[in-house]
Amino acid sequence: MRWTTYWVSFDVNVTGGTVSIIGTQGEFSARQRVSYMTYLNNSAPLSATYSVKSGSPTVTVTNILICTQADYQANKTLLDGIGYFDGDTMPRA
Repeated sequence: MRWTTYWVSFDVNVTGGTVSIIGTQGEFSARQRVSYMTYLNNSAPLSATYSVKSGSPTVTVTNILICTQADYQANKTLLDGIGYFDGDTMPRA
C-alpha cells in the first residue's frame, strides 16, 4: 500500500566479516533476526541495504516477513513469537 509504514523482519546470516544494515542499529557478524519499521512509497522495491564494516562478508537474507505497522501493532505478541523453520530443526512426532 502506498505511503504506508511497514514492519520488516528477516533472518540475516553474515559470514567472513561485519556489516551494518540501513534502518537498524548495530553491526552484524553472525546469524540473527533483524526487525525494523520503514516507510515505503512504492516507487522502488523493498531492499535491505548494508554497508561493509570489516572483512569480506557474505550476507544471506531468509524468512522475510513484511506487514503494515498497524497490523504489526495489532498482532505484536504473535508476530514477535513466531519461530521460523530453517529446514534443520524439524521436531519428530
